[in-house]
Amino acid sequence: MKSSDLTARSQEILRAVVNIYVEKGEPVGSRTVAKRSAISFSPATIRNIMSDLAEAGLLTKPHVSAGRMPTDLGYRIYVDGLMGYHEVTLEERLSMGRSYSNQAAQLEQVLTQASRILSELTNNAGLVILPGEEQLHFKHIEFIRMAERKVLAVIVSKSGMVQNRIVPTDEDLSQEELDRISRYLNEEFKDLTLRELRQRVIRRMEQDRDNFDMLYRRALELSRLAFLEEPEETLFVEGASRVFSQPDFADDLEKLQSLYRAFEDKGKLVRILDRCLDSPMVTILIGSENALEGMADCSLVAQRYYMDDRPLGTIGIIGPKRMRYERMVSLVEWTASSVTRYLSEGPPP
Repeated sequence: MKSSDLTARSQEILRAVVNIYVEKGEPVGSRTVAKRSAISFSPATIRNIMSDLAEAGLLTKPHVSAGRMPTDLGYRIYVDGLMGYHEVTLEERLSMGRSYSNQAAQLEQVLTQASRILSELTNNAGLVILPGEEQLHFKHIEFIRMAERKVLAVIVSKSGMVQNRIVPTDEDLSQEELDRISRYLNEEFKDLTLRELRQRVIRRMEQDRDNFDMLYRRALELSRLAFLEEPEETLFVEGASRVFSQPDFADDLEKLQSLYRAFEDKGKLVRILDRCLDSPMVTILIGSENALEGMADCSLVAQRYYMDDRPLGTIGIIGPKRMRYERMVSLVEWTASSVTRYLSEGPPP
């Protein structure tokens, strides 16, 4: 069902019920709609329309004598065709600008700070997935001698993400030798994704077992060790306690415990957020659409961020279904755009 399947009157009533319910958190009656909205219909007409919306599965009531509240489908119709638009305020923009106040900040710092501020602005949990190996493109590697037979590998991606790994070696290498190996690898593997780089190194080592070029052999062995571990995508959750403390959950211990377990299962959260990488549009998952136990009373709003035109990861929020969707959507979209500008153009002057 789409909002266009509803009459103009039904659209007005559904919009009013959702807005009032989001504000008050209590079932909405026909008299409340008549008093609190610009709708000129009588309470009896409003009541009849609300009854029709309930029959269509868009509204429900917690018990017989109560008013109505939106169902997941009601929220979906509202979000897809009836909600308004929130203009991100100057104060909100300045708050987000704090994410980029340190011009030397690494990618991880920028993203975690952005999700933290997004959590503060929305009073929900801020989520961000750092890029995985498929998204990260190799820029350069530097080997630094730490001690006998122990080397620090500093791997830098084009997006600015830095990974440090301790690499044990079979022989003691001087810093001069390590510098030559770094220069060779930086020229040989530039512009590959980290996964492509690992695969190419392994393939060459299998093909060139009898190669007696010492520099070449050492370079391949060091790079194999440096890229031996395949890092998983990293999910950061900021401000989950803000969700737990909201009245939608605070008075229901069973819901709260179930929600807490859902936040603990980061693997499933990552899989949900990964779906957002398939769409250039903002993703909104309402209630049961999350397909994650414990999240039936939550909604997720997320958007992917880019470097130039290449999607790197996802940033967004999770909070109660009873949220101001127009504001959440605008803030998430603006945050993702800000992160994209930072990664593509650098920090503002």
